[in-house]
Parts: sequence; C-alpha cells; structure tokens
Amino acid sequence: MQPSDLPTLFAGPETASPAETYRRVGVFLNALAAFPKKSWRPRIISRGVRAEGPGLDRMRRLLDRLGMSFRGRSVVHVAGTSGKGSTALMIAESLHAAGRRTAAFFSPHVTSLSERFWMCGRVAGADLVGRAARRVAGVAAEMAGDVEIGPPSYFESALALLLLCAEEGACEFIVLEAGLGGTYDATNAVAPGVLDVLTSIGLDHTDLLGDTVEQIARDKAGIITPGGGVITAALVPEAMGEVQAAAAARAAALHASPEAEAVVCGEDGCRFTLHFRDGIHWEGVRTRMMGAHQAANAALAAGACRLLGLEEGDIRAGLWEARLPCRIERMPGDPPVILDGAHNRAKIRALTDTLGRIPADRRLFVLGAIGDKDYTALAWELAGELAGPTDRYFVTLPPGDAPRPGLSPKKFARALREAGAREVEEFVDPWQAFGRAIEEAGESDLVVVAGSLFLAGELRKRWVSEEQIAWAGSAFHPEVWK
Repeated sequence: MQPSDLPTLFAGPETASPAETYRRVGVFLNALAAFPKKSWRPRIISRGVRAEGPGLDRMRRLLDRLGMSFRGRSVVHVAGTSGKGSTALMIAESLHAAGRRTAAFFSPHVTSLSERFWMCGRVAGADLVGRAARRVAGVAAEMAGDVEIGPPSYFESALALLLLCAEEGACEFIVLEAGLGGTYDATNAVAPGVLDVLTSIGLDHTDLLGDTVEQIARDKAGIITPGGGVITAALVPEAMGEVQAAAAARAAALHASPEAEAVVCGEDGCRFTLHFRDGIHWEGVRTRMMGAHQAANAALAAGACRLLGLEEGDIRAGLWEARLPCRIERMPGDPPVILDGAHNRAKIRALTDTLGRIPADRRLFVLGAIGDKDYTALAWELAGELAGPTDRYFVTLPPGDAPRPGLSPKKFARALREAGAREVEEFVDPWQAFGRAIEEAGESDLVVVAGSLFLAGELRKRWVSEEQIAWAGSAFHPEVWK
C-alpha cells in the first residue's frame, strides 16, 4: 500500500458494522505505522550525536490541515509514569456526571481499538470514528508527499480521530492521556491546557526519556501550560524538584493532590477518606478498581476536578464509575482470574501489594513482556517474597500484534528461576500458556496474568470480543459483567 491509497480504505457507503468500521480504522493506523518516517522526538544516536526529530511540528501540521481549533474547549492533559489512564478516566467520568460533554483519549488499547476513543460515558460510536478516519486518511496522504515532515504516525492519527470526534460531538472538555513523556508527546500539541495533571513518576522508557528520575520528570513536566495550573501526585524529591522548576519557569500555579487515608481495599474496589489541602475532608469515597494505588489516583483526580469547579457529588460519582480493563481486573466466573498489565516497578509493586491481600492456596502466573521492559524486577517481585512453595509460572510471548518485539520466554524463565521460582514452563503461544494455567487451577487457586497490557488484553477475549465491545460501547459488556 502507498500513502495515496489510504483514502480508499473508507471508500463506498457508510454501512459497515461497528466491528468492521473499527477494523478498517485499525488497518489504516497500522498502515501509517509501517510507512517510513522521521522519529518523532530528538534522540541521542551513536557517539553521542543528537538526531533531531519533528517533535510536535508534525502533529501541529496535521491539526492545521484538518482545520482544528480548540477555542471554546477546555483541554486537560494527564501525564506520568503510572496511573495516568485511571486518573484521566476518573476526571472524564466526573465531568460526565456533572453534565459536561466530555471526550477522552487513552493509549494503548488492550482488546479493542475503540477503547482509545471515549465520549460522554462510552466508547465513541463507530460511525463517528469512521467519518473522522476518512478526513485523517485524506490529510495523511497529502502529508506523505512532504519530504520534510512525512505522514503522521499511528499515535498522532489516532489522537486526531478523537479530536475530530470531540469537535463533531460538540464536547466542552477534552481529557488527554499522554502516550510517552510529555514535552514531545503529540497530546502536547493540543493547547492551551486549562489544567495539567502529573501522576506518579518513575523509571520507564529510559531509552527515550532518560535513565534518571530527574530526566524523566523534566520531560513529563513539558506538558505544563505557561500561565496555567498543574496538580501533581505525591512525587519523590528528585521528580518534584523538576516539576517545581518547570512550573516556576512558566509562571504556572502548582497544586498538590489531596491525601487518601483510612484506605480499605478488596475485590470490589477501595473505600477511603480524602483530605484536601484547604481542610475539607470527604469520608466513604469509593472506587471500583482494585488496589490501594487506585485510591491515590482517585485523590489526584478529585483534586483536579475541584480545580475544574466540579461539585462533590459529581466527583464521587465519577470516581465510582471509572474502570479500565486489565488494571488488576478480577474477571467474572471461576477459576478466579486477575488480568493486569504491570510492567514497570511501580505497577509491579501495586500488583504484588494487591495480590498479598487476596487469599489463595496457589497462584498460577501467566507472564509475558515486551523486550524493553524491566522483566527482572517483575521476576524478583513475583518469585521472591510473594511466592509460595507451590506457585507455578507459565511464561509466554505477548501477542504478535504488540507494537514492539516480545521478550523471549526462555530469557524470562531464566530470570524467574534465578529469583527462586521452582516450577516454570515456557510457551510460544499465550493461549496455550493460559489454557494450561486454567486447567491446573483449583477452586482455591488464583490465576494471574501480568507483564504486558497487550498479553492481558489478548487473553481478555476469553470473556469479551472486539465485536462485543464495539457493539456495546463499553469494554465491560453488560451480558458478561452483570
């Protein structure tokens, strides 16, 4: 396929089913990913030579050619290492509960492409996304002829789809989860922001963002809007220093998240008290997502929503409604299965903390990771102190459509054995590994899928298909989650 062929994907009448429309949009985005293009951000190549990328210029040109303006719309940016998806959804759901027409963008999706595009309480309708894709495909074909900048990327084009949907849907608020970093992330081209939100910051994507917390925090603080406002989660001193410096340099008001206390978590979510910096406290706040870290995400979201002028009742409703798939997600039915995408240290610790509170005779882990992730940390956490003498480990590859190569099961298995795991099996096929774990699980055992959102999202198809998500407008199909 040539770039000039992109518009032909959407030729003909708009009569396709939701699943077929989303399939065509996926083909379009994957075709863009395959076209040669310049790296999107400055990077260091061999011998310390700095190679310049288009940064935000390509995204800005895409928006300009689409004729997009964000006047009259309030943009909320959410960046961070962990928790940004959950925090962004909590903010979006709270705005929706308050009656504000709201769109939100998430990445990556885990089972269905539709999960990236959220509008007014559900995934965006396929007809709306299809119309947006027709426009983006035409502009992408034109941009491909520009040798200086080239065609937009998968991520840039997906973001443009959501923004066009928000425009057609007359959305007042747009909540954007950053994909990677902040300074050069495509979401940062959507400006100005009415509020910027920074979740926890730690080591991840060190090949692109830097190998220290300070460097990563400096990059993520690039979302801060000059003269605007920013609210942060509790950050380690190295990260907070960078955020404070960026806020001061841009004359932005810096706010601290409220604190979540008296946190009680179970399989039905969390209950806690929120203490705000102005002395106000809310008791009995609840989330449906598992893990004490979700109480911290909810605290940050609540603080952001108060800065946006929302009332307590709407914020409570939004925190409760928010739920994302494969974030320590307990699946319906037996044997008990938890799906999670933990792949960095903060997320791994959140998972192990939650697992330590769930009684089980044995844990049967189905693990797979992308090759650039910290699989040794995952191995030591899961096969170290947490491990029981009868726990088992089924190591596999993430699905073939993951955006980067998967880690060799042999390499992962070796790390688990070095960490103390006794029973480890290797599989190439993730469904075969999962099937073995399900077959061996007794009624008092727990099956845990972790290491990659792409692995967890693929295996989630055991309960709900891409077609069902597209038809229902939700990753939580009502016939499955009753």
